[in-house]
Amino acid sequence: MIDKINSIPLHQVYSALGIFSSICFGVQYLPQMYLNYQRRSVQGFSATGIIIKLIGASFLLINSWLIGESLPVVFYGLINVIQHTIFMFQFSIYDPAKATKYLPWVMFPIIPYLIGYRYPQTMYFTNSIKPITQVLSHLPQVILCYRSKSTLGVSLPSQYLNLFGGVAGVLMCIGIPPVSRITYFIYAFSVVQAISLFLIYFYYDIIQFKKNNKSSSNFGV
Repeated sequence: MIDKINSIPLHQVYSALGIFSSICFGVQYLPQMYLNYQRRSVQGFSATGIIIKLIGASFLLINSWLIGESLPVVFYGLINVIQHTIFMFQFSIYDPAKATKYLPWVMFPIIPYLIGYRYPQTMYFTNSIKPITQVLSHLPQVILCYRSKSTLGVSLPSQYLNLFGGVAGVLMCIGIPPVSRITYFIYAFSVVQAISLFLIYFYYDIIQFKKNNKSSSNFGV
């Protein structure tokens, strides 16, 4: 009885971490959306990466809802779908020549719903789509930053939220084991994503920028 009572506060801590993680992911892309709006441009922000993310988020949302995952996980999927859908609209607005390429993706969540509802046994396999797309979706953004030698089109505040949400999500999973073990990976890789972009920012936008400025100053002298 005493052990049961003592375990309640700890469980609440893990639940709070899950809520905090959901909040972080819930507002994660607001800074990125604002940056796109402020610049009236999506240059430096990978459309391919977002499309891949939307595919993964759609399967996460539908599958986690159908199998009865914890509310923070379902909410994480829902918010991701909403955010990536908004990005599709931003890409179509700021890159109108390719609007017909982006807008159809808004309807994609219907596909995992039909698959999961009609063929629930397939969720054993489709549950792996989210972690796979999470890895693949990050590559186009990293490549884009590498080629442009900058993270100019990426919102760093969004990456801070990605980092904090991922860490809190991993801690939540330790205390409240998820139905699917893949959920661990989803949160952990969010941390990896954020750190990798911070490293690119540190190298190209700080170190190289200072070196270039120093070289220009020496040349001027």
